[in-house]
Amino acid sequence: MTETRFKQAVALVGALSLAGALGLLGRVFVFAPDLRSPQPAPKAQAEAPAAPTPPQAAELSRAILNNDIFGLLPTAAESAKSADPPKPTEIDMDLAGTVVTADPAANVAFLRDRSAKTQKPYTVGASVKDATIKSIGKNFVIFSRQGREEILSMKP
Repeated sequence: MTETRFKQAVALVGALSLAGALGLLGRVFVFAPDLRSPQPAPKAQAEAPAAPTPPQAAELSRAILNNDIFGLLPTAAESAKSADPPKPTEIDMDLAGTVVTADPAANVAFLRDRSAKTQKPYTVGASVKDATIKSIGKNFVIFSRQGREEILSMKP
C-alpha cells in the first residue's frame, strides 16, 4: 500500500467515524423525545403532592457518624482506660523490633535483655521479668507492671 492510499484510507475511516458519531448524537438528542430535557408538567399534574426530597449530604454524613458504621467511636473498654499515657518502663531491656499483624494477639516483640545480653521473641500476655506484655504496636510495647501501664519504645 502506498503512502497516498494509506492517507486516503485514514481519511475515509475518520470521516465515517465522524458521520457515525453525528448520527448517534442526532438519534439521541433529536429523534428521542424521552431523552430530551423534561418539559414543564401540565397544571393537572402540578397539583399532585410533591415527591419527598432525597436526604442531603450533611444528613447522610450525620447518620453514618451517629451509627458508627466505621467503628470510630471508642468502645467501652477504650473509654474506661485512663487518659494518662503510660510512663516509660524501668525494665532492664531494649526493644529490638516488633512484628505487627492484623490480629493484635499475634503481634511479636523482640526484647534484648541488657544484663544477660540475649534477645528473645515475646507475644501478648507473656511475662517479662516482673511485668506482663499487655499490647505490642509498631515500635513500642506496653507492659502491665504492679497495676499500672508502662511503655517501652524502640530507640532510634
